Amino acid sequence: MKRPSFRQLGYTERGWLRCEMTAILGFWQPGYARLTHTAAGLPLPDDVGMEPARYALYIEAHKRDDSRDGYTLLRVGPYTQTRHAQQDHDRLTATLDGRETTLVPGHRVSVRYAPFDVSDHQLFTDPYEVDAVTLLDAAISDASA
Repeated sequence: MKRPSFRQLGYTERGWLRCEMTAILGFWQPGYARLTHTAAGLPLPDDVGMEPARYALYIEAHKRDDSRDGYTLLRVGPYTQTRHAQQDHDRLTATLDGRETTLVPGHRVSVRYAPFDVSDHQLFTDPYEVDAVTLLDAAISDASA
């Protein structure tokens, strides 16, 4: 029996489908392209059509004397969606409101966005495992001790 060519397997104008139809798990949808590669034991393409998880929050304590001296209390990330990062940013900012200059003596505590650096992943706390405000409270108690 002659094996079908890739062009006969579907989605030929885009070259998405790289395995035989029997390797598809469930009903075919374009989002399953990554699964078909995996099911066929093929490497995933460089561009799998998804943005990397690249959002992070940094909670920092900076000296109040206008110098750039300071340190990072906590790194939270990666966030898979900007709205999740924004929600935690807003909650953390509200928690700090009125207390940002008294929590760490001589410093002003603030929250900022920055890119998530995957090479430093071990320095970050997963925001989906623990509440961000709880993490902030723990980081501040460690800094004050």
